[in-house]
Amino acid sequence: MSPPPDSCPRCGAPRVAGPECPACGVIYLRAEARAATRLAEVRDREAGEAARREAEDQRAALREALEAHSAPTFVPPLMAAQPAADAATEGITFHHGDGLSAGALEARLRLAVLPLALVGAWFAVQSPPFHFLLRTFLTMPVHELGHAVTAWFCGYSATPTLWVTHVSEERSTFMVLLLAGLLGALVWRGWKRQRWAWMGVGAVLLATLGVGRFGLPHDQARALIYFGGDAGLMVLGTLLMATFFVPPGHYLHRHQLRWGFVVIGAAALMDSFELWWSARTHVDRIPFGRIEGAGLSDPSALVDVYGWNISRVIRWNVNVGLACLAALAALYLVALWRGREALRG
Repeated sequence: MSPPPDSCPRCGAPRVAGPECPACGVIYLRAEARAATRLAEVRDREAGEAARREAEDQRAALREALEAHSAPTFVPPLMAAQPAADAATEGITFHHGDGLSAGALEARLRLAVLPLALVGAWFAVQSPPFHFLLRTFLTMPVHELGHAVTAWFCGYSATPTLWVTHVSEERSTFMVLLLAGLLGALVWRGWKRQRWAWMGVGAVLLATLGVGRFGLPHDQARALIYFGGDAGLMVLGTLLMATFFVPPGHYLHRHQLRWGFVVIGAAALMDSFELWWSARTHVDRIPFGRIEGAGLSDPSALVDVYGWNISRVIRWNVNVGLACLAALAALYLVALWRGREALRG
């Protein structure tokens, strides 16, 4: 509220005839201009608040009106002609159709997809035409990625391509620091978000990196990289198949990526496991020899260069495959246990 005209705009003292207030020394005209400006700002602010409140009231009224008229008021004649339910039928629920809830459908998919994918991949890799297609378009990139991942955890830099993986001759400090930094970030994020699984996986992988870099001599590490082709094919295939059990709402679940991963993972796992399982009785199945443009095959390098015997190569690959199948079986049983209520319903 502005002061009366016969008082000072600043201190409220009685106004004199001169240009200045004898009490506070302010010039009347300047003080009046500042007071008028402040008064205009207060009025503008009050007007803005009133407009905002009015707009909110209008939106609330519109929302209430829409909610009140959301249900259709028109009743079809046949519906109106039906007799009202009497006391004899009250409380009886009728189920129309055989529709499944989302939880029941997901539980049935988890029950069927994993065994079907493994069985289908097993028969596919035993058929030469299908095996060639699977090896060319699905499993060979995973095989080369197995070489690369093994090299990274042994401290070497590696670049996987479609048919060969280029591995550095010497260990790379940059690769070790980069991988350790990424795994450390995973552990830290798990601790911040209280995701204990993230912390556990990060800690185990950090320990694996430490053993591969500082616990393995150069020759053993290079042999392990060759072994990591088929072994990594089974391990990475198992991880790809495990993505089918991600919870609903996960990115892989929403965008249906898990379906492609489970197919690639089953093909990768069975491509390698079927070979080494049959090699127990048919040694001629082992791909010894030289690959054009890539050098010795993985089994030939392990036997001829690093001194592994054939039974050791077979035994280690079979053990990795059995461990992968056991991990998938455990994951499968846990998923069935969690979805048992939905399966019963």
